[in-house]
Amino acid sequence: MSRPLFDLNDPAVIADPYPYYARLRDEAPVYHSEDPDLWVLSRHQDVAAAVRDAKRFSSDLGTGSSFNDNPFNPAIKFPPWLAGVLGRVLPIRTLLTSDPPEHTQLRRKVSRAFTPRRIAAWEPRIRDIAEQLVNDIAAKASHEPIDLVNDLAVALPTIVIAEMMGIPTDRQDDFKRWSDNLIDGLLTGGSRTKMLTSAAAISWFFARTVRLRRRDPGDDLVSLLIAGECDADALSVVELIKFCVLLLVAGNETTTNLIANAMLALLDRPDLWQQIVADSALAEAAVEETLRFDGPGQGLLRITAADITIGGATIPAGARVLPLIASANRDPRHWDDPDEFRLDRKTNDHIAFGSGIHFCIGNALARIEGSAAIEMLARRLPHLVRAGVPTRIASPVLRGLRSLPVVVEPAAVAT
Repeated sequence: MSRPLFDLNDPAVIADPYPYYARLRDEAPVYHSEDPDLWVLSRHQDVAAAVRDAKRFSSDLGTGSSFNDNPFNPAIKFPPWLAGVLGRVLPIRTLLTSDPPEHTQLRRKVSRAFTPRRIAAWEPRIRDIAEQLVNDIAAKASHEPIDLVNDLAVALPTIVIAEMMGIPTDRQDDFKRWSDNLIDGLLTGGSRTKMLTSAAAISWFFARTVRLRRRDPGDDLVSLLIAGECDADALSVVELIKFCVLLLVAGNETTTNLIANAMLALLDRPDLWQQIVADSALAEAAVEETLRFDGPGQGLLRITAADITIGGATIPAGARVLPLIASANRDPRHWDDPDEFRLDRKTNDHIAFGSGIHFCIGNALARIEGSAAIEMLARRLPHLVRAGVPTRIASPVLRGLRSLPVVVEPAAVAT
């Protein structure tokens, strides 16, 4: 039996998918994988068209049956009755996985919490948090190992989203653990038991939080979403809980990976890192280039609503399609020097945040957090260097790190 052209869950693909994407783009831009059963799109033109076409490429992934047919974690299986229960409890049908008119209504309801003005108002606080975390790293740099993932990339978005949602400081570790267990169980081959217990814990917590905010609202995101309960855009209790879970899990994981991927790329290119040290305003360019070059999300799952022909290949109705966002962002048909990490690109029209109606609602927040983290490191720790081999997340769709060891020469730590 011949080896498939592309194996989504091959450890070699997970370690470095980009050479495999290049082969797909050249040899099979519309590729049918038999195990798992997926149609894979890899060229920029096709990927961009698919993620923008909500009518023909549906985001509605179904109900509980999806848990037993997960292309990103095929080993995970549940009894049919339990899969059905999970479909009613876990947030499968969310802002990310719904179609109009449901998606339109839900996005309108939650968009009040993510207006440009509201997100911009958080920037000073985000920068304060980033500065404090980097100061803590600098304080221990001479006598303790530094892991940029744990010490900064994980900590910053966790603290920010917890503060935005009004989560007590003493529960932040719980939230991170629950979030990790959910992600690991769904996407990285993690523990099924931990995923289930964390799903129950986080759902129960937010159910209780919603009840408390109704009685005693504050100025946090949960209270803001509840404040509209008397109008037509009111979120139901279930919608509130699901959106809170999505916000915590998706917001934490993607921003953590964005920061980690950015710093790995920069530390592997000391000349570019020193450019940012000399001009910290380049941190924003580094974020945009990271999103293009090595973004946190490799692909988005879609279901065809009809037979669709692309480049001579016909994808049947009801098929699962994986538009490879990360491949599109490296397509030489669209980009000059796509495999080079550059701070001087004149355009940032990558599709790392998706496109069309599903364009990431939290993109501005992620950009602010990523820029703040890089800028504070450049200002405070200009002589940061790698100190070992980073540990990657074992997922075909999540591109990020579990650890990134670094060191700073004690004499070089800024004072």
